[in-house]
Amino acid sequence: MLKLDLHVHSQYSNDAIGTPKEIIKSLKKRGLQGVAITDHNTVKGSLKAIEVASKDFIIIPGAEISTAHGHILALNIKKDIPRDLSVEETVERIINEGGTPIVPHLFRKMSGIKKKRFELIYKRIPAIEVFNGCSLPKTNIKTKKIAKEYNLGGTGGSDSHDPFYVGYAYTIIDTTDTSIDAVLEEINKKKTWGAGKTMPIEYRRDRMLRSIKQFFQRGFKRI
Repeated sequence: MLKLDLHVHSQYSNDAIGTPKEIIKSLKKRGLQGVAITDHNTVKGSLKAIEVASKDFIIIPGAEISTAHGHILALNIKKDIPRDLSVEETVERIINEGGTPIVPHLFRKMSGIKKKRFELIYKRIPAIEVFNGCSLPKTNIKTKKIAKEYNLGGTGGSDSHDPFYVGYAYTIIDTTDTSIDAVLEEINKKKTWGAGKTMPIEYRRDRMLRSIKQFFQRGFKRI
């Protein structure tokens, strides 16, 4: 069985800190076998991680794409995908690049795509993020019910913006094959699930306050 944190931000996200090397080091200390660094609208962090990671640590390239109505995780892409497209077009762009689209934090106020738009794309995705380390436990429970209702797999990710907190949430993959292809195959077959623990309330509070401040600094523009 493998555990991978499939939602992590590095210094290549303008609201996060930490190098890919620092993130990998922290994840190894927590006993995880891999990561998807999913910086906002750029694959730079994940490509850097591929460069610096040891061969025994799984790196899935990717990004978190800002659609016109919330975020979509794109796993296994190596090219940036334009932001602010519709949810449907973003998913198609990810698939066309050979990637795997995942819906993160479905119900989050500022960046979740919500159920209405999820229903437009659920037949095109293999999984939704059923455990997000920054989300409230009741929200993760709600998302798990949606995954089961629509017969989808699940993923887990810390959504950490600081290397210290990576690995709080992770995706459970029932395989001993550490190749990227094997991991993605399990995800695409809807056989994975998310687990972990919620990050400390102090970190989540600080993240929320920082996000609000940055929202105003960007001129009321979502990240």
